[in-house]
Amino acid sequence: MRRKHIEFIIAVVATMLWTIAVPALAGVNPTWQELSTVGRARTHGVTAFWGGLPELNAKARIKVLNADGPGVITSIHVSAMAADGLQGLGSPPVAELIIRVFYDGQAKAAIEMPLMDFLGDVQCQSQYFSSVFLSKVKESHNFRIPMPFRKHVTIEVENPSDRKVTGYLELTYDAVATVPKESGYLRVDYRTGNLSARTPNTMFGVATAGVIVAHWLQYETEKARDGQLICEADQQFFLDGDARPTLQSMGSEDLYGGSWGFIAQQGDGQYTSILRNEKVGAAGSRVTVLRCRSLDPISFGKSCHWILTWANDGWAAERLGDSPIPYRHCVYYYSKD
Repeated sequence: MRRKHIEFIIAVVATMLWTIAVPALAGVNPTWQELSTVGRARTHGVTAFWGGLPELNAKARIKVLNADGPGVITSIHVSAMAADGLQGLGSPPVAELIIRVFYDGQAKAAIEMPLMDFLGDVQCQSQYFSSVFLSKVKESHNFRIPMPFRKHVTIEVENPSDRKVTGYLELTYDAVATVPKESGYLRVDYRTGNLSARTPNTMFGVATAGVIVAHWLQYETEKARDGQLICEADQQFFLDGDARPTLQSMGSEDLYGGSWGFIAQQGDGQYTSILRNEKVGAAGSRVTVLRCRSLDPISFGKSCHWILTWANDGWAAERLGDSPIPYRHCVYYYSKD
């Protein structure tokens, strides 16, 4: 393919995600021209839960950001948090914190899920990792998937527990002249429950145009170490009403950048990461994996139906049988609706 054709394709994908955030979404270092451009935005910052501001007391629900647009949230930095003081970081009430994001006066939250899961620290148990969009580093979390808004944005954090949670948050956003009409809102599809090895499992579904830019999956079994058996399920994407999979990964390890299970797979860090790989019971395991798709987003014009199925691996399905497979799954995607 000629160079100019490659450059055209990259430009179209970047515009669909967020024109101003091309360097971050491309997953490469910005050029000097991009870094030195002036006058395109004005950066603002807000803090929360510290320095005389409202704190996450029991049952508190606090507005972290309440800003007029147009603009784009560029980063959310959250310290490690603890209940009843700074001892016991990641204690159970921290995992219960809820983040909600409302765009442009919409009554329904576009994002509503546990705060730590949103940041990639699944159940406050992820190991340290650093990717292009999310990271957990020493006692801290960073989220850098751009979040454009046109008229207004409100972000709130709720502590539904009966205990005070201590920590702090820093957020930056750019006020801009306009948000490109091609840009969608960042949304999440967050699911929990039990998977079945006997029947197809719907992991994500929308009936609108969109772009998937990141996703993570946690699931477990008592029947195999290192994610064996659970990793054999195919991940199939049916886009725009296609009767057959438009794209397919022949095993969950392949969707998350590896092959032949999760035993030695560590991920490349930037785009794929193992967040957890733990023993469960006498012979089981719990695995959490992340994929950031800044260079290979999944785009669809009308709809996306994503399923996980063991239909093509009867050997693994038979060994898993009817035993429940607890899971958590999150998809970060842009859409206009």
